[in-house]
Amino acid sequence: MVKPGQAAPLVTSKFSADALQPTNASTGGASRTRKDNLDYLALDANKSWSSTLRGSPREPTYASFMVHASQNTIIDIGGARLGVTAGPISGSLQLMFDDSASPNGTLQWKSLNVHIATGTYGGKPLAALPVLTVAIDPATSTWTLFSGSRLLADHLPLIPSKKDSRTFTLTAGNAGAWLCGLVLADENPLYLDDNFNGIDDAFEKTKRNGQLLPASASIPERQLLAKEWKESQRQKPPPAPFVARPLPDGK
Repeated sequence: MVKPGQAAPLVTSKFSADALQPTNASTGGASRTRKDNLDYLALDANKSWSSTLRGSPREPTYASFMVHASQNTIIDIGGARLGVTAGPISGSLQLMFDDSASPNGTLQWKSLNVHIATGTYGGKPLAALPVLTVAIDPATSTWTLFSGSRLLADHLPLIPSKKDSRTFTLTAGNAGAWLCGLVLADENPLYLDDNFNGIDDAFEKTKRNGQLLPASASIPERQLLAKEWKESQRQKPPPAPFVARPLPDGK
């Protein structure tokens, strides 16, 4: 029996864990490394590494990943883009997203109000980002972002020039980056989400007398429900997922 707020385990045919092969780096500068009995992919400064997303370009797709990032690291997933930049808090970096779908069409970073303290990893200043999951919805040309199991941002517009891209690309910042895990899935790995709108079905049914939003629901309708869900999670935060990841030097 699946508990409310939890997803049924995905069948093996619905997801894959990337092998993190260094040969996927575009111009070298990638190595498979081990720390604290964990394997990860280390990228040198300003080097890029890519992997192909699962499924059809017409179907929803999900990417969950763990990254230790330095300043100016960029993560592209289909038509979604995340960036790690200097923040207002000393000794930390902040997570941003690229709102290039704005009217002027140029790169425009906007804050997600996520600030992560930097530590020393392999002698380099890196910020261990939370486990992030990006959900791409080609039908609405939008994407949704989860931090752990918490909804962080919903129904953001895909970058028009990138929305047909079928790759996950990590571009390291000025002190490199570590990719500690990448899982690609055809269904939501966090919650039951039969209508593929990025909202937990259990919450959706509670709010809508046992019904899910129809596939024809407008983006404003979806955003309104997502806003209620975020407020619910703020009042009663979901449990943080436990994941093993490399620790800072000396820990």
